[in-house]
Amino acid sequence: MIRARILARIAWLFVMLLNWSVRVRFVNREASERLASREKNIIYAFYHGDMFPLISTYRNSGYLIPVSESRDGEIMARLLTNFGYNIVRGSSKRKGHKALLGLINGMRRGKTVAISVDGPSGPQREVKPGTLFLAGLLKAPIVPVAVAVKRYWVLEKSWDRLRIPAPFTEGVVLYGNPVYVNNTSYGEIQSAQRKLEADLQELNYEAQSVELTRTQPSIGSWASRH
Repeated sequence: MIRARILARIAWLFVMLLNWSVRVRFVNREASERLASREKNIIYAFYHGDMFPLISTYRNSGYLIPVSESRDGEIMARLLTNFGYNIVRGSSKRKGHKALLGLINGMRRGKTVAISVDGPSGPQREVKPGTLFLAGLLKAPIVPVAVAVKRYWVLEKSWDRLRIPAPFTEGVVLYGNPVYVNNTSYGEIQSAQRKLEADLQELNYEAQSVELTRTQPSIGSWASRH
């Protein structure tokens, strides 16, 4: 526990310092915010390897995030807590029912959920069905989110090939159209799963092609107003 606390604090400082230097612009964010204002619940969906710039962006938002029960999950849970997120523990492989119940209870209290849909251990960029089941159960729209940065490092040995932005680079966060899941039947879940996966792939391709400028506010300065 002490080790996890120390590593989480070091990671918090690293993420804060690095993301303050990264200039990011947001595309179609207004549409997602309008949707969130109309709906009781909303689920943001992104790939695990894209989470690095998003952690600092939405700090102190109180978003509800599932984190695995693993040793690495303990560090991540403490890191996200330090950034002002709410955490539920469990994953598709370990105590998945616990995480699902935590997400359901949180959403019934009006919490916004953010989920890495291919986590916690892959396969990379393969959407798991749990997010779709949650959306179908609570009739919550899923907003796909893609991230692209000009210069970054890749953790080659990590299953998600985590991308860490280089200092003073530029990036974009792109929000897609909502995906709706009408019910929790097997056929509906499968259909919505295929759609979300296709939408995320297309959105990520689009994010890579979006022109990045040097005149946009940084992640740190944007997030500090929220």
